Amino acid sequence: MDRKDSTAEAGQTGVQKPSEMLRLGADPFWLPLVLLAASDALVFAGALWLAYPIRFYSPLSGLFPLPEGWVVPSFTPFFHFGLIAAVVGVISFERLGFYQARAGADRRIHVLRILAGVLLANLILQVILSVTGTPLSRGTRLLAAGLTFSLAIVAHYCLKQAHHQMMNLGLGYRRTLLITDDTDKTKPIIETLVQTYGSQFNLQGVLLVKSPENEACEFADTAGRAIPYLGEPEDLRWLLATGNFDTVLIDLEADHCHEARRAAALCDRYRCDFYVAPELFENILGEEKLGGQFLLPVLVSGETPLSGSSLVVKRLFDLAGSAALICLSVPVWVVLALMIKIESKGPVFYRQERVGVDGRSFHILKFRSMRMDAEKESGPVWASQADPRRTHIGAWMRSWNLDETPQFINVFCGEMSLVGPRPERPHFVNQFKEEIPRYLLRHMVKSGITGWAQVNGFRGDTSIEERTRYDMWYIENWSFLLDLKILVKTILARENAY
Repeated sequence: MDRKDSTAEAGQTGVQKPSEMLRLGADPFWLPLVLLAASDALVFAGALWLAYPIRFYSPLSGLFPLPEGWVVPSFTPFFHFGLIAAVVGVISFERLGFYQARAGADRRIHVLRILAGVLLANLILQVILSVTGTPLSRGTRLLAAGLTFSLAIVAHYCLKQAHHQMMNLGLGYRRTLLITDDTDKTKPIIETLVQTYGSQFNLQGVLLVKSPENEACEFADTAGRAIPYLGEPEDLRWLLATGNFDTVLIDLEADHCHEARRAAALCDRYRCDFYVAPELFENILGEEKLGGQFLLPVLVSGETPLSGSSLVVKRLFDLAGSAALICLSVPVWVVLALMIKIESKGPVFYRQERVGVDGRSFHILKFRSMRMDAEKESGPVWASQADPRRTHIGAWMRSWNLDETPQFINVFCGEMSLVGPRPERPHFVNQFKEEIPRYLLRHMVKSGITGWAQVNGFRGDTSIEERTRYDMWYIENWSFLLDLKILVKTILARENAY
């Protein structure tokens, strides 16, 4: 059954279509989004209300004394303006994508996006003050902006951690799609899910390899809630593209290994968590991480220790480390820049598009180590040993990894991390994602200047399969001490550095 037929028949029979699942009244997943928006509103208003006593009545007020003859303003206009700030702040955050359908399952803290939202909201608020001619203390508003940024980070972190723990306890919801063989197998799976996991896996639809005799069939959980039949595994791509599902459960017989492998690949592409029944373990992705989440031990994709507070620790280390390294590197950069200019014509630095975390592209910064027309005839290719395109100073810089040091600036700007999978060019990403299983999972974390694969010799024109294996091991076993170990080994690692 193709996509058009399935949706047409669903509309005629009254079966719930995927697009209808996003209504707040019908979708239990709306709760964390509402709580997130409510906390943001409280943060924007509360920051201004808190800034008032800090500015005028706390010991800090002595740092910015009022001009002679001025009196402390009334709190009333600050209270009213705080309510306006709450509305403007939530609208600004909504425009930046904080309340999208899957925000409740996203455990990352988007610090730069929060900063952008605070700046955007304050710009709008300043326009409102100017148009209405409302006098309001600039110092208090500036203090409120800083408090808003800090409190929003804390609120987002606490809410997302709490929501994740709720889901693990069966108190939250994963909007789940089940892929199985036939109707006979579906009913016991639904019963087991409800009895064992409560509402954690909130089934929103079922895909069957063997179509039921009645195309308008639907299933029901123990509470009598209808779970619609949405088609066959071939319909998975467009269902995931709607963004209406957070988790896919794949429980197929070994005879349907092809459908399971295709489903797993689609989940990777659309960044959707998936769970696979154990009988398919060796047939799909034999090196996936084992967990114990569904019926029996299953394959789990999309989980990494690099989340929550670990992301904050890693980002703080990146900021401090990159700032210190930039300061230490400036004298060396001056010398290298002079040597590059003396040897060959062209720019000192080389900017190149790469693909980073979540598939977002950015421009990596390097010292130019090759002649200007290096890829004029060959197109995008990797560097090789004794590559004739290298300059003399370029070959020396690459052997000591000095050409990569300007990427400290990428790290400081938040585009990269000191340690992580090396970013590739879009040309190679588009090639490898079709050829290498799990390749796109490398983009779950920020790209790095160095990585576990690089310190083990997998850089340049080496096996991309082996490199991906090392990258995935790093993602699944991340720790702060591991990052320190990789940084120390990077100083000594020169294998395949050409």
